[in-house]
Amino acid sequence: MFICFVCELSSFLTSSNYTALMLDSQSSELLQINFDVDFYDIECRNLKVSVFAQQNREALGMVAQDFWLRSVDAKGRAFGMAFKPEDDEASQVANEEEEHQKHMKDLKKEDGAAELDGDWLSSHDGFRHKSFEHVIEAHDFTLINFFAEWCSHCKQFTPMWNRIAKKIHGEDGGSVQMFADRDGTMRGVRLVKMNCVDFKQICHDKGIDAYPTLRLYKSDGTFSVFEGKRDEADLIRWIERTVKMKSYGWAKNHEAFERGCNAKGRFQVPRVPGHLELMAGGGDQTLNPRMTNVSHKLNHLSFSHPDDGKYHRKSWSGLPLNVLDHLCPLDGTNWATMNFHEAYVHDIKVVSTVGQRGNVAYQFSHTPQLSRLAEDVVPQAQFHYDIEPFSLHVKQAEKKWYDFCTSTLAIMGGCYVMMRFASGISRQAIKSVASAVNADSGSRRAGHNTIHFD
Repeated sequence: MFICFVCELSSFLTSSNYTALMLDSQSSELLQINFDVDFYDIECRNLKVSVFAQQNREALGMVAQDFWLRSVDAKGRAFGMAFKPEDDEASQVANEEEEHQKHMKDLKKEDGAAELDGDWLSSHDGFRHKSFEHVIEAHDFTLINFFAEWCSHCKQFTPMWNRIAKKIHGEDGGSVQMFADRDGTMRGVRLVKMNCVDFKQICHDKGIDAYPTLRLYKSDGTFSVFEGKRDEADLIRWIERTVKMKSYGWAKNHEAFERGCNAKGRFQVPRVPGHLELMAGGGDQTLNPRMTNVSHKLNHLSFSHPDDGKYHRKSWSGLPLNVLDHLCPLDGTNWATMNFHEAYVHDIKVVSTVGQRGNVAYQFSHTPQLSRLAEDVVPQAQFHYDIEPFSLHVKQAEKKWYDFCTSTLAIMGGCYVMMRFASGISRQAIKSVASAVNADSGSRRAGHNTIHFD
């Protein structure tokens, strides 16, 4: 009973952890990806790091990024200065932007500003209308209204279009309206009408099959289509939103550091499935697909809440050991390929874990896949991650005070019963022994008296 009481007291004073499965309530938040990867055979000048949407090559809109590249030698030892890719990227973007602005000025000088800014209303309106592509290239963004003269919807939309054009072009007495792209650069938008009756071939080549059709063209020829209700405020909001989402993606070149490269840092991205890709190529050298080797060592890979900051371990406190073992299970692992045209693809399942203090950490499981590539394809190191729709909640199993009291009273009752039982047995045994002793003493006394009388 004493041993039972000690065990019960120990159970009351200590607690054990258990996990409960619930639907994930963090779906609208951001996700931070922390990485530290060594590439043995890719120079920093030929390495890019980015996060893409899971199903396509569209880069996820990063809220923040902070990572460094540093050269490593053949033995994996870092040497030279670490640098941020943005340092070289800023000058490259500036050069590209300068060339873009120069090209726009050259086009306006060649064709004339009136020619490039004018509507394509008729083939006899006094303009040459020589090149539709020049109109697109001469502006940061161009909103084209493809219409037909016989279209009743086009006629109804014309007054609203004219008001929007005057407002954006500043022809209503105000200033020219500019729109900020994702990088914060202010961009101009030119509104142009295209008459698909007089310029039938152009509209046919552009695939216009309904009127009016509104397309926002970027200077590189790509475009977005307006599919909402034709309302003045909605259209202007769509222009503002699309310019910000479809900002210029200038090429990034990194200066030389030879041999391998260490990429270390963090990304903050929308909390949706995607893949982190450390891309070989895209620098100032053309890689030979046959000789490109993306073998790598994962010094660290983890997922965390953006509030955890640079060191991202604040949310790990208070979690049990069986959870901590799955927060960064790939740390210190090597992934080397032995043949040409091979690369490892890492499939990762991420599960959010809520601790007892409300802190959110991320466990993940990992499945590697050795991918065989075509001979003309440059191998890439890819980390595909999928976020599970449920989360694990770590809870503490504590013994209630009334359960402890009930168990203690039960132990006391058990002690009392056992003592009563032992006492009854003892008394019975004593009575039996006493009876036996008395009987033996009586027989001895009787024998002694008989001998005395003889």
